[in-house]
Amino acid sequence: MASSSGFLLGVDYSEHFPNNGGVSMATDSSGGLYFLSYCQGGFASCVTKMSADGKTMLWRNQLGFAGNRMAVDPNGGVYVMPAEGTTGASTYAAKLSAGGSGLAWTVPVGQLLQSWPSTFAADSQGRLYIAGACAADNSQTCVVRLNAAGTAIDYTRILAGSPTSIAVDSSGAAFIGGYVTIQGVATGYLARLAPDGSVGFYASLPLDFGPAVAVDANGNVALFASGLLERVDATGAVTVSTAVAGGAGFALDAAGNAYITGVTTQLRPVKSSLATCGWNADTFPEPSPETANWLSVVAPDGSLLQTTYIPGGGGTVAAGAVVPLVATGPNSTVFVLATAGTSFAPTQASPLLQTGNGAGALFRLSPNANAQTFPLACVGDAASFDTGPISPGEIVTLFGNGLGPQQGVQPQATLQSPYPAQAGNVAVTFDGTPAPLLWVQDAQINAVVPWSVTPGRNTQICFTYNNVKTNCLTWPVVETAPAVFTVDGVHAAAVNQDGTLNSAEHPAPVGSIVSIWATGLGPITPAQADGTLVGLPLPANALTVGVVNEWTTPGLWPCGCGGGSGSNPFVVTYAGPAPYLVAGTSQINFQVAPYQVATLYLTLPSAQSTGFQIYVAGR
Repeated sequence: MASSSGFLLGVDYSEHFPNNGGVSMATDSSGGLYFLSYCQGGFASCVTKMSADGKTMLWRNQLGFAGNRMAVDPNGGVYVMPAEGTTGASTYAAKLSAGGSGLAWTVPVGQLLQSWPSTFAADSQGRLYIAGACAADNSQTCVVRLNAAGTAIDYTRILAGSPTSIAVDSSGAAFIGGYVTIQGVATGYLARLAPDGSVGFYASLPLDFGPAVAVDANGNVALFASGLLERVDATGAVTVSTAVAGGAGFALDAAGNAYITGVTTQLRPVKSSLATCGWNADTFPEPSPETANWLSVVAPDGSLLQTTYIPGGGGTVAAGAVVPLVATGPNSTVFVLATAGTSFAPTQASPLLQTGNGAGALFRLSPNANAQTFPLACVGDAASFDTGPISPGEIVTLFGNGLGPQQGVQPQATLQSPYPAQAGNVAVTFDGTPAPLLWVQDAQINAVVPWSVTPGRNTQICFTYNNVKTNCLTWPVVETAPAVFTVDGVHAAAVNQDGTLNSAEHPAPVGSIVSIWATGLGPITPAQADGTLVGLPLPANALTVGVVNEWTTPGLWPCGCGGGSGSNPFVVTYAGPAPYLVAGTSQINFQVAPYQVATLYLTLPSAQSTGFQIYVAGR
């Protein structure tokens, strides 16, 4: 949900960042920034320290090996380990010399297997805590603490499971997150080791993977995994739980605020003070969906302070969009390293780049009560919430804040009176043409794209509230953008042949007819006026609509043989404008086939919808 608090982030500065791959980011107590990445033109790693204001590169250390991860203690001590698989059956840890020149010490850690990655953290005394696999089947975690001089191992403890994260509080207590697999089912865990290495607790978590763990300045512990942010007490019991849709990057500031970053191809309720979701395609149209970067901030009590899009670009799904890195500094400053889109405009030059622009975008953000929001933050399909190109006649949803009255307004229409272009003192235009409005409210507007927008070009989407025009969005237009209305994001809003709603309790029999509804299926003939309800005689869709399923059968273990995948068409008995609904809504009736029903898709000559499902009796 979008935040309603007064918390807003502002950009202190932004700059390009070189993209050499393998980047991790950390800070010290003064706000100094540290990056571990591949050195230019090679696979060995470099550690770079940059000033908190982003203007000066203080030093760079060429390690001579490929680094796995990096830890930085509050005083600026930097620790690294080789990437897994580079040194045989065992591994070692190293601390960089003060000033970044060479290595102060290296310590073999023979208990840990190099075939599995390790995670590590350092405390204010310079002691290094490492959690890694110490069983060939990854079923045991060894936690090793090295002393500050790098001359001895203080303790080694063995825990069940595989580690994913470790954090340390000011007393020297270590918190290890991971997962344990029992009878093929993975369950998360959180363990606490006291400063002397004794086990304080080992708590199971309702997660399907190991969490990322962090500790704030007061020793409060938070963990994040599988879209769930949780706070725990001294016994490991969960005290506060907050659901966050998606996300992978995670950090805590000294006050205990949690920062979560992610990428998305779908609309998100936001209060954007940093950017709109944008459209980051280098060329249009793109062969796969574009992603947008986002950042959520959650207070210690679990309340959502803000969710905002981040400037830059997330890349395409096909290219494997990269989740923005996040780290926190003093006074609730937060550093974010994201992919830079072609429209990214930095506020200052990077000290790490001599010429040209890097593929990364580095931001320092901080709370700013005077930050301005983007009322109109993003637009997407109203059925799927996908944020791809839109099409003429498509029903779309606009997300943001300050878009209209707090209490939603739902206009009405009849066969004689179309949906209005103004409601609740709200108006939306596409290239200056008023759009019919189906719903208006502070955080969301549902509208119909005018039939006059031109495929193959961008359209300018603007809105006014109480006669005040705010920001506009530039968005690409295609001929079709098919999407099926669902009840839960997966299962279609469908009606069975007997008139019951398709559900687990009322599945469709094989051979029966099921009706679903969609939008974005292209032009209809004869053409209909914007916002009108479709009456009799029914017009027709200009493009042929099909329904197919796609299925995959896994191969037999261990040979992998016998597997396969494919698709089958369903018999469509009607695909055209939906009677007595707004023009741009289509109804598709199809017969449930006797073969395997998995994920279904609508097909058009040059486009395919996102997948959806229906409930089928006996399947």
